[in-house]
Amino acid sequence: MGSQFGWFYDVIAAAIVLICIFIGSKKGATKSIFGFVGIVLAALLSYALSGAVADTVSGNMVNESNAKKISSHLDEDTFTDMYANYLSNMGYSLNINKDKLGKALDSTENIEESVASYLNNINGHSVDEKEVLLEKIREGYAVVISDIVSRSLNKYASETAGSLIRNDSSGMAELIPMMRDSDRIHASAMYISENYVAPAYSVIGKLTAFLIIFGITALGFVCGINAFFGRKSVETIGVASHIIGGVFGIFSAVVLVFAVAVGVRLSAVTGDNAMLFFNNDVVDKSYVFKYLYDFAMKL
Repeated sequence: MGSQFGWFYDVIAAAIVLICIFIGSKKGATKSIFGFVGIVLAALLSYALSGAVADTVSGNMVNESNAKKISSHLDEDTFTDMYANYLSNMGYSLNINKDKLGKALDSTENIEESVASYLNNINGHSVDEKEVLLEKIREGYAVVISDIVSRSLNKYASETAGSLIRNDSSGMAELIPMMRDSDRIHASAMYISENYVAPAYSVIGKLTAFLIIFGITALGFVCGINAFFGRKSVETIGVASHIIGGVFGIFSAVVLVFAVAVGVRLSAVTGDNAMLFFNNDVVDKSYVFKYLYDFAMKL
């Protein structure tokens, strides 16, 4: 299903709203107000606890698991080989010697300067302006680490790693020597996992925790409200009560649609944002749903 079907999310949202209006108007003002309060409390509680729950459940356990997966695709030559391939395809027609590149990467002073010096001496002249060349060298870090992560983890984790390195590549001075040392391969994988992959899995954990906590607490509040009121009518449901109930049904529907948006966001993330329906491009084509989805992306 292509991005032109983004309107389908609005149809889903509209269906939820209509159902909630019908249920709210049927229950009347009092039950609908209490139901709305319960759903809001469930959402707020889920929002407040999701981060802490995700960190408690995942944390070191997830980092260690991801590090094992990453290290299974690493050896002491992996980074050098992939980085040499990147440098060869920068458009400067350079014939990269991996041994000489390795010596530049082993620099204890400034790796970027050493790599730039090596590149400028391959053909005996500067290949580009210094700042431009250094920027491309740093971009290479992001490309290579992103590719390494993509071999064992999902696309979202890979893209997150690349983005973090583009924003701050200073950690590569510590990571590169580890990746070139056969005795420190797992340590380098753990470094990647903790510093460049963990933020992606933190998002996945928060989204998952929110949905689980919201589902349990919302159901609990609804069951509690129904049990409290029982089968007895607590009010005479007149026209005004029906209308107020319907209005609060709309309010409740907004919260429920937000929960759906969180679920779609989770599907887009874990599905590499490449599935035909559960992806950002489709949502962006919706008219209303996308606004709640944007809020869900801030979780």
